[in-house]
Amino acid sequence: MKQIKKIVLVQPNMKWMDWNWKTSWDIHPLNLCLLGAMIKDDYEVSILDANLENHTPEQFKKAISDLKPDLVGLTLLTNEYSEVAHIGARLIREINPEIITVLGGVYATVSYSSIYDDANFDYICVGEGEHSFPQLLKYLNNKAKFPQEGFLGRREGELRDPSKVVRTLIEDLDSLPSPSWELVDYSRYTKRVGKITIDHPYTFPYTRLMTSRGCPVGCTFCEVEVISGGPFRYQSPERVIQELKLFKSQHGIKAFMLDDDNFFVNRKRVKVILKAMLKEKIDLEWKAHAVPVFHLDDEIVELMAKTGCRSVALAIESGSERVLKDVIRKPVKLDHVRQVCKKIKDEGMDLVANFIIGFPTETWAEIRQTFKFAEELEIDYSKFFIATPLEGTILHDMVMENNLMAAHSDTSGQMKDLNWSTSQILSDEWTVDDLTVLRGYEWERINFGTPERRKKLASMMGITEKELAKLRKDTFSSVTANIIKNNGHENSNGKVEVDHHGDHRSIGAESYPGVKLDKGEPVSFGF
Repeated sequence: MKQIKKIVLVQPNMKWMDWNWKTSWDIHPLNLCLLGAMIKDDYEVSILDANLENHTPEQFKKAISDLKPDLVGLTLLTNEYSEVAHIGARLIREINPEIITVLGGVYATVSYSSIYDDANFDYICVGEGEHSFPQLLKYLNNKAKFPQEGFLGRREGELRDPSKVVRTLIEDLDSLPSPSWELVDYSRYTKRVGKITIDHPYTFPYTRLMTSRGCPVGCTFCEVEVISGGPFRYQSPERVIQELKLFKSQHGIKAFMLDDDNFFVNRKRVKVILKAMLKEKIDLEWKAHAVPVFHLDDEIVELMAKTGCRSVALAIESGSERVLKDVIRKPVKLDHVRQVCKKIKDEGMDLVANFIIGFPTETWAEIRQTFKFAEELEIDYSKFFIATPLEGTILHDMVMENNLMAAHSDTSGQMKDLNWSTSQILSDEWTVDDLTVLRGYEWERINFGTPERRKKLASMMGITEKELAKLRKDTFSSVTANIIKNNGHENSNGKVEVDHHGDHRSIGAESYPGVKLDKGEPVSFGF
């Protein structure tokens, strides 16, 4: 076998598929730069971010051809864009079938059993690859045995049975090196965002920070346990502070965003880190996303504000105690939510919250409770998602066991059009179109109902109110487009009609019966 010397690590372009149907992801190449740091001393490593460059398939093929790699490693943040990984592997095969292809990342970890059917991938890395990937390279160069953990292969002597894959978790995250940011022009990531959304930073240049992996909570809809494991593993507070100082000194960073699966699991560690940020005068703005509200107390919220946190996005999920306890299995108490929300606002931080509707057994009354609760809290911006049974989750098992998967999914339970804006779950209480329209209109009504709210949100997003109005209009076009796509038809006027058939729909149903929505170019609001 040819010796492996030149390696190209690839982020495929999300726009190779119908990108506007999907969530807007702002991807920093942390995983590729970390993997590069593990192997750069022994191999010639390049990183090709086709997503950042917005490469067409033809441009991607030329870039790969110019680099002349022996092996290409592809990664994918989310199985929402699974198609682009397969496109990337096929394009590489067209260039040179001798190039070895390896797929890793979230999609590979969650869906490796079905991915194995695609012979364009020579190897599939399941789980964390920082240690197993160098082992694979040694094996390919006849210097080690085939990795006993974390890999599927195709040759004799390699693991070819997906049911027998074994993966381990890296316990000591401090043992990993700092990512090799020099492998990319990192300034291009720090000074831009892919799309204007409520989630983008207030201040530039910024970075994305991940200080831990795993989450022990076990929410039924969440893939984290499948991807990162249930055990909580973390960098030491000293390592976190060191990384922040390096970002400031080497890259001029003025802000960061936390990307941990659940940064707040260990309250003691959180307080140590925040107090160290004050002591060391880190002086960076930051935003916290998907924060489990039950991990917060008054001291943590106060420390967050003092250390420069500008915005907190709480993972509340539902306004129904039953849905939280019995369906989502999340230890959230609504009275505590009220207290935390008030504390966050009192400390002067912007407040964002995530809610999910459309779970199995959830009633219209419980969905109404969620919208009512979101209004009651006076949140600056409320996100409403539709429950999606992601592969490997407890929710997925619930849906499959009870034969509740919608028609636009295949019989294996693999979503053909995975997103959080269209129902994948059947119910006697709603249709797919019901929830699609309901979500759109309640999102508009709750978030943009007053001039004051619109002004506030425009300020949070760093845009004018006129620009905000256009985003809202375009978002409704995307609601229409989702319905058209699911139903596969539109009327002679290029419009789709969505009829409501009773008073059981939503608290705002009477204000929009029989609404007609114009088809337009779908644009993601991050909503």
